[in-house]
Amino acid sequence: MKTPEQTKKETEALKTVRPNVRPTSMFGDDNLGGIDAQIAVLEGGLGDADIYDIYDRTRFSEYILESALAARQWIDNEEDDDCEGLACEWPLKEGGDTCQEN
Repeated sequence: MKTPEQTKKETEALKTVRPNVRPTSMFGDDNLGGIDAQIAVLEGGLGDADIYDIYDRTRFSEYILESALAARQWIDNEEDDDCEGLACEWPLKEGGDTCQEN
């Protein structure tokens, strides 16, 4: 489980990277909506049940739901070992590696 300090740091990293992220994926998915969902999960400490209630598939895309769930998994220490945090997973407008020092 991540500490409140780690969660705050990752929230700030997401907010910092957001303006530089491509608005949509190559498949037309809403990258910015996904980041916003991750920020909401980190700031609100949302659990899985809350996430499914808030980001249900009738109002939000599967992509945004999955982004929110990824934030919960990150909090629970189930993130991808190849990446330093959530912020490094988002594609930048300029291309290249999105991983940043946290």
